[in-house]
Amino acid sequence: MDLTKSLKKLESHMWQLWREIARESGSLELTHSEMVYLYALMAEPGGMRLTDLAQSMKVSKASASAMTRKLEGRGYLRRIPCPEDGRATLLQATEKSFSLEKEEDNVYRRTAKAFEKALDASEYQEFCRLMAKGCPVIKRE
Repeated sequence: MDLTKSLKKLESHMWQLWREIARESGSLELTHSEMVYLYALMAEPGGMRLTDLAQSMKVSKASASAMTRKLEGRGYLRRIPCPEDGRATLLQATEKSFSLEKEEDNVYRRTAKAFEKALDASEYQEFCRLMAKGCPVIKRE
């Protein structure tokens, strides 16, 4: 199997694992776009302004506003006063959002275990080395 097909198979496997875990926890309600917004917010634990979120997502402020209203309504983010500017509000991920990271980590750990089980020790070490070498060129968008 060539690399392209292998990557597609890996992505499909991980997506199915995530859906299985998300179905159990109830987080299956989120779309991919909503998850990307939450990951942007989780990267800034102190919170971020709507304008900054829109810039980091490369969307309009109106789009970011609509998405944050949906996520806030479902309990994935909250608005807090900005300590530097009393007029401004920060968007901050809630514990409900951070629990998604734990779910995702579970998917990656299970996938890593599957590779470890499928390969002998030296192959697994080589696989890890090659992944560490190749992954820095992949940019998360």
